[in-house]
Amino acid sequence: MSGRYDWIVVGAGIIGSLTAWRLAQNGFRVALVDAGAPGQQATGAAAGILSPLAEAGTIGPFTTLMMHSLHRYPDLVLELTEESGIDIQYHSTGVLQIAKEDELVRLRQRYAWQESFGAVWVTDMQKLEPSLAEYHAAIYTPKEGQVHPPLLVQAAVRAALARNVHAFFGEPVRSLLRDGLQVRGVQLPTQDLWADAGVIITAGAWSHLIVDSVSAPLPLSPIRGQILSLKTDHAPFRHIIFHQHSYLVPKRDGRLIVGATEDDAGFDSRVTASGITRLAEILQFFRISEPTFYLEKVWAGLRPKSADGLPILGRWPGQDSLYIATGHYRNGVLLSAITADIALGWATNKPAPMDLSPFHPQRFHNTILPKG
Repeated sequence: MSGRYDWIVVGAGIIGSLTAWRLAQNGFRVALVDAGAPGQQATGAAAGILSPLAEAGTIGPFTTLMMHSLHRYPDLVLELTEESGIDIQYHSTGVLQIAKEDELVRLRQRYAWQESFGAVWVTDMQKLEPSLAEYHAAIYTPKEGQVHPPLLVQAAVRAALARNVHAFFGEPVRSLLRDGLQVRGVQLPTQDLWADAGVIITAGAWSHLIVDSVSAPLPLSPIRGQILSLKTDHAPFRHIIFHQHSYLVPKRDGRLIVGATEDDAGFDSRVTASGITRLAEILQFFRISEPTFYLEKVWAGLRPKSADGLPILGRWPGQDSLYIATGHYRNGVLLSAITADIALGWATNKPAPMDLSPFHPQRFHNTILPKG
C-alpha cells in the first residue's frame, strides 16, 4: 500500500468520514486515519438531532452555518444511501421547544427571530403531543429531524472505502511530518503517510493534541456528555422535545434517547452517578411514567468545544497544507454535511456557501502561532 496520497484526513468520526468520502468522490487519493474505530468518540455519543433552531441562541453566522447544513441533508442522504446501501434513519420528525408557564416570555423572544426560519407558534399542544397538553405553548419546527449516528458513520465509511479511500484505523498519529516548516504528512506507529495536497484534522477533542507539534496550544476542550437510552413498547412522543438544552428523542425502533449532561472532566469519558441522576431529573421534568420504560444503556462521549463555542474551520495559520475542522461541540452530526462540503472546497478551490471568517482558526491569533 502506497504511503503517498493527495489528502490525509485525521479522525474518522462523522465529519472525517464524510470528508474522506467527498474527497474520494472527486477523484482524490485519500487516507483516513483514526486512533480507534470509526465514530467511537463524540459521534457515538450523539443523539442524531438535526435542529439548528433548538441549538442556536440568536441569528448569526453560527445559525446560518447550521441552517446550510440542515438544507444539505436530504441530498446527502440520497447520495450516501445509494453508495453505501445503508438506511441511516433520516426523517423529519419535527422539533418542539417547550417552556413552563414562567418561561413563556423567553420562549416568545426566541420565536420572534425563529419565525423567519419557518418556526410555528403552537398553543394547541393536545393536537401535536397529547402527553404535553399541560404546556401552554411551544415553538414547532416541522422540517427539523434526526438521523441514527452509528448508521450514519457506518454508511460514510463504507461509501468512502468503496471509493478506494485507504483506512488506517487503530493507528494514532504520533506526530505531524514536515518538509521545512510546512506539514506534509503524519507519522503512524507502523509507517509514515505523506500528502501531496494537504492534511485535514477532524479529530474532535483530540485535534489540539495533534497540532501541538506545529503551533501553540489550540483553545479546545473536551466536554463530557452523558446520554441515556430507554426501551418502550409505546413511545410517548412523536416529535423531538427540547426544554432549553435537555431533550427527548424518540427513535423508530421504540427507543427513547434522553440527554444530555455537560461537564468538564478532561479526557475522562466514564459514566458518573451524578450524570445518571441528572438524566433521571430530565425524565422527571417531562413527567414520563417511568414504569413504562426499561433501561437499555447509559453512555458518554467527549465533545470538542472551542474557547468561544464556535467551530474551527480553515487553513492553519502559517501552514499552507494543514487544515482543521473541529470544535463542533453539540452539533457535530448536524454540521457534518456542510463541513464535508467546506473541506471539499478547500481541495477544489471552490468558494464556501457563506462567509466562514467567524470560524477561521486565525481568530485565535494570540494563542495559535506557528512554531519554527
